[in-house]
Amino acid sequence: YRQGSKAKEKSSKALMAIDGIGWDWSYIENEEDHALVETLKEEKDVVDGKLARLLKSSKDLEIFIESQRSEKVKEGVGYNAVPPSAADLYLSSKKDLSW
Repeated sequence: YRQGSKAKEKSSKALMAIDGIGWDWSYIENEEDHALVETLKEEKDVVDGKLARLLKSSKDLEIFIESQRSEKVKEGVGYNAVPPSAADLYLSSKKDLSW
């Protein structure tokens, strides 16, 4: 088509006329879209609920772990250090040659 041609104008008007006579399917698409949006909202609500419970559980766990620590560990005295091995506890630094 050449720019500004009568044929192009007629074809556009003809398409509009066909669309006007044909079925209007847009309401079906809208219903499907609304159903999809509703489904997504429901799924989002479920996920939001799970996230809220997870965050609460995490906070409760942190509180529980903190309550299990002794006061000395909380103060940083060092009771959480690795204890000496059992052999170091019972061996003296001097050899006993008395017998």
